[in-house]
Amino acid sequence: MKNPVDAVIAVTYRCQARCRMCSIWQIKEHNDVAPEVYERIPATLNDVNISGGEPFLRKDLAEIVDVVHSRVPHARMVVSTNAFLGESLIPRAVELAMINPRIGFGVSVDGVSDMHDYVRGIDGGFKKIVTVVKGLKASGIDNLRIAYTLTSENADHMIKVYELAKELGVQFTMQVSHDSEFFFGRNEPSIVKDRHPLFGSDKIRGDFEKIINGELASFNLKRLGKAFLYYGSYKLAAEGKQLFASRPGVDYFYLDPRGDVYPSVLHNYVMGNLAQDDFDTLWTSQRADDVRREVAQDPMPYWLGCMLRQALLDHKFQIGAWALKHKFTKVRL
Repeated sequence: MKNPVDAVIAVTYRCQARCRMCSIWQIKEHNDVAPEVYERIPATLNDVNISGGEPFLRKDLAEIVDVVHSRVPHARMVVSTNAFLGESLIPRAVELAMINPRIGFGVSVDGVSDMHDYVRGIDGGFKKIVTVVKGLKASGIDNLRIAYTLTSENADHMIKVYELAKELGVQFTMQVSHDSEFFFGRNEPSIVKDRHPLFGSDKIRGDFEKIINGELASFNLKRLGKAFLYYGSYKLAAEGKQLFASRPGVDYFYLDPRGDVYPSVLHNYVMGNLAQDDFDTLWTSQRADDVRREVAQDPMPYWLGCMLRQALLDHKFQIGAWALKHKFTKVRL
């Protein structure tokens, strides 16, 4: 069994947000593993997303980042944050950048102004986000992105957040909301699985076209890949077409704050616990093999960047041909 190359690592489920699409903040008991547990992650990882909850609520986040970076110094690392700590987050982010100069930060933005505050359940949250992003840029951190999740409630703000990213001079990322029995704390109706009528509207189709074609206008390979990723999101949600699959529990995994290892942020099967076993023992165990068989029989549709990075690389020639074609003819959905 090959070792994985991608991981989402949630370091805590503590969170100050009150998001409408997530109930992680309602978790009362927290048993976050110590930083030294992360010394056990596989050295094969190329991409690591430090997530939560809110990672910056861990006072030892710098120690965790140091351990992870020491273990996989070659890996691309991004810390996801809601930025609700405001300006106090900035010097802590700078500290992380001193540990890993290539580290990136993804700030969640689910709408402009009152819409974001409504989705996240925090008054004044949007203003804090703008302050933090500008403060990080002023501090010399340029690996920045704002991350938008499309739901049935904030769909008309997708293009507004895209324009906000350009205004702030940071990267834009987006995904369509999926349901998860454990990562988001509750099982919500999925606009991916249920093919929400939202995706039959001219407005949402036009907004996707504008964003996809905007990314295709670039000669940056990363942005061309994002254009295909957004195209795939629309195809899955609107038509039920999953352009290609990845391999949960093979190419990547999700590590929760207690040390439990899952095949992904969507597949609710525990492969083992990293606080109890070294990774190789866990990854090659009979239990892990049984989970992979369960996942292979699970018809769950998905199209999330954290689950597709290796698959995108595996299909790079197909994606390149698609990008070359539509760079000049434009995508029409």
